[in-house]
Amino acid sequence: MSYRELRNFCEQMRALGYHRIISIENFRRPNFELVADILYWLALKYDPNTDISDNIDEERHRVEFIKQITTLFVSKARLKINPKRLYMADVYAVQEILKISTFLYKAQISLPAEEEEVHDFSLPSKLSNIKSHKVLAQEITDLATRLYDQLGKEDEVRIAREKALQFLSNVSRSGNSQSEQSYIQKCIQTILKQQESSIQEMSKYVSGLEREQKQIEEKIKRKTKELEQAEKRLKGMTSVKPAYQEEYDRQEYELEKLYQIYVEKFRNLVYLEHVLDAQNKQAEMEQKKKDQILQGVRGAIQKAQISDLRGGDDDGNDDQLEQLGDDSRLQSSNQEKRKNEFMRQQHGGFNKQQMDEDGEVDDIDDLSGGENEEEEEEEDEDGIENLEDDGEDADF
Repeated sequence: MSYRELRNFCEQMRALGYHRIISIENFRRPNFELVADILYWLALKYDPNTDISDNIDEERHRVEFIKQITTLFVSKARLKINPKRLYMADVYAVQEILKISTFLYKAQISLPAEEEEVHDFSLPSKLSNIKSHKVLAQEITDLATRLYDQLGKEDEVRIAREKALQFLSNVSRSGNSQSEQSYIQKCIQTILKQQESSIQEMSKYVSGLEREQKQIEEKIKRKTKELEQAEKRLKGMTSVKPAYQEEYDRQEYELEKLYQIYVEKFRNLVYLEHVLDAQNKQAEMEQKKKDQILQGVRGAIQKAQISDLRGGDDDGNDDQLEQLGDDSRLQSSNQEKRKNEFMRQQHGGFNKQQMDEDGEVDDIDDLSGGENEEEEEEEDEDGIENLEDDGEDADF
């Protein structure tokens, strides 16, 4: 949009008598209210009886207002207006408004025409229904293409058309001429032959379809029979039991029982292994304690030997050794009692079989424990005797 066009627009609006002063700077930024006011004033100036709403509060109202303005000037004034630019309401909208203002300005400054030269160019407005206009435009383009194609074939069709017109003129002139009648008869006979041939082809096609239909019906009947036989066979197979079904059921029942027994024994075995591991751990701990006690006794014996070698009292050493041996025996017997009480409490909540098995295990442990205690006592006595012998040897 040039500066000259803006200036011309402002001058034309002043000449037309617009009530507001328009500046060139008003259109540097979008100003829809000013553009709508100008368009509404121009529409009323062009057609005072027009019914256009001036409500532009919402977007849909603005769109409807622009549609009404463009419909008015396109249908009545034959002005090509772009509604998108009008809706933009900036410098580019002035180009579209300038078309309307120029049209009205020229009408104002032109001389009044005579009554005979006045023509009514108003047409009914149909732009409200855009879909129908699109359909109509499509039909017009289709007709135009068909007309163009027909005009392209005009050279070929002209000869046939001239012959047909000549034939009709001859028939109308001569009335009952033999040549035209014979030609008409030949044409009718050729048409009849073509129709008969088409009828024969159609009858052949229909007969072929009927044969195919019969074949398909036979196939359907055969397949239905096969399906019925298969269903009967299936019912017979389901009703008859196999030869070894009863034995199979019995073996399956026994297998379930054996599996339950196996699960129970496996559970008991796992529990017994757990108990055995616990007992082994406890035995290891007791053995460690015994080893510690033996180490203490050995240390005492070694001290006694050293004191004997230095000339100590033999009787005092013997008393100390006897006291240490008695203390170790008392501690081991107390530990065995605690162990037996713990095992009785732990095995008290299980079944008889488990109690018997646990009792056997306890008996084995008691026997082994008793043997170990006797062996330890013998070793302690041998150690004491050896110490006495060593002491006597040392005295000598």
